[in-house]
Amino acid sequence: MRRFMNEELFLSLVALAAAGVSPNIFPAAQAGVAKMSVLAVTLLIPSVVLLAVVFAIAAYRCHPRLASRLLGGAAAGIVATVALEVVRIASFRLGGMPGDLPRLMGVLLTDRFMLGPSLVSDFFGYAYHFWNGACFGVIFAVLFGRRKLIWAVGYGALIGLGFLASPAVKAMGVGFMGVQMPPMIVTIVIAHLAYGLVLGALLRRWLPDDGWLGSPLLQEVA
Repeated sequence: MRRFMNEELFLSLVALAAAGVSPNIFPAAQAGVAKMSVLAVTLLIPSVVLLAVVFAIAAYRCHPRLASRLLGGAAAGIVATVALEVVRIASFRLGGMPGDLPRLMGVLLTDRFMLGPSLVSDFFGYAYHFWNGACFGVIFAVLFGRRKLIWAVGYGALIGLGFLASPAVKAMGVGFMGVQMPPMIVTIVIAHLAYGLVLGALLRRWLPDDGWLGSPLLQEVA
């Protein structure tokens, strides 16, 4: 039993590491670490494959808790990103954002920064944006599972604040934390609160109350 739970814990940690790659690709590129197109090939694609492999192993090796959290977290994260997008797009159209981030991500992913967006770059930009939402959903679900809504709302707020503090915002020319464009700060905070609210509500509906990550192992040790 203990070996079985150790395996679940190990797979969970691998999943968390893989899910953490995608959200950091864009900030890393904006910080000058490497071109986003390069990071996508060397880090993003392998992380997607690794997550799929972890899910397959969890399902095959009969780790239903981990498998359900991976699948539920990804699905809830994608739906929650729709809520985020409603806020973001409305603000963008009203002048509350300095640019259309998914389109910017798309031109960076396809190495078209000097050429401008295309249908292909827009597809990859939005796909990357929603995949980030899925990854954040996986991270929350694997770590916390089914929790009260306040947990997920707080998680969404932390994501928003983390983005504001990242090199990605400074690279937009609006200063650290977007201080030169207050409407953007409000947009990002509200959008990520909406993300957290929808994420938490869906996970409470879709996931069973099956404890903390590694809780059966901890109980056995105790």
